[in-house]
Amino acid sequence: MLMTIRFQNGDRVDAVLLAASRERMRVAIDSQRDTIELHKVDASWYTEEGTAIEIEALIPISGADVSQFCAGVYPRTSAAGSSFMLV
Repeated sequence: MLMTIRFQNGDRVDAVLLAASRERMRVAIDSQRDTIELHKVDASWYTEEGTAIEIEALIPISGADVSQFCAGVYPRTSAAGSSFMLV
């Protein structure tokens, strides 16, 4: 999956998502020699150095089956009231 990452200083980079779970992502960025790991704290994503980033776009690569990707990384939840939640 292709993705666009925006850093706090406004820089944007294109990356390829190699692996992901609910809390971590491994991505390859063309301008960097090694892959980087992104991790999630609360609702925000951070680099290995602790820099907050924003994931601006996730774009499927042609021919790749991503039908279950978002469900695995961001499961749907519905809330009714403040203490009732369905998963």
